[in-house]
Amino acid sequence: MRADIPLIERVSAQLVEMLGDDFDAATFFDTLDGETDAMDIIGRLIRDREEAKAHAAASKAMADEYTARARRLADRQKAVATVLGTILDAMGQRKVPHPLGTVSRTSGRMSCRITDETAVPSQLTVTTTKPDTAAIKAQLEAGESVPGAELVRGDDGITVRIK
Repeated sequence: MRADIPLIERVSAQLVEMLGDDFDAATFFDTLDGETDAMDIIGRLIRDREEAKAHAAASKAMADEYTARARRLADRQKAVATVLGTILDAMGQRKVPHPLGTVSRTSGRMSCRITDETAVPSQLTVTTTKPDTAAIKAQLEAGESVPGAELVRGDDGITVRIK
């Protein structure tokens, strides 16, 4: 496909020169299609792009579905553990051997719960800073200088409207 690009460039330039002031898009594209594979290549690329978009959407939907399923299974695991604990408590046992596995009651681990963030001494807090890119962009667009920042233009994009 890349090997076709120099030919497409040459033929396009020749057609633009030949048509001059009488440039007609329909004639240009019809002649280009007859002389090169440009339109076939564009067609294949449009199909490839749409297929990739469909696969990406399907993959995201599957990922969302699997994430929801994993959440449900984790919730089920917690519920089963709660019932196992209830049964051990009812039996008055901390450990029960079973052919499928030994069930043991474990003590809860200590953790820290913050009840009032404003009451925590500052030496025990972590502060993060992050540039305000929206405000910086606004200043740069207004012609002001911002040390450590510059306006950059993103890559050109492609729009495809499917008929």
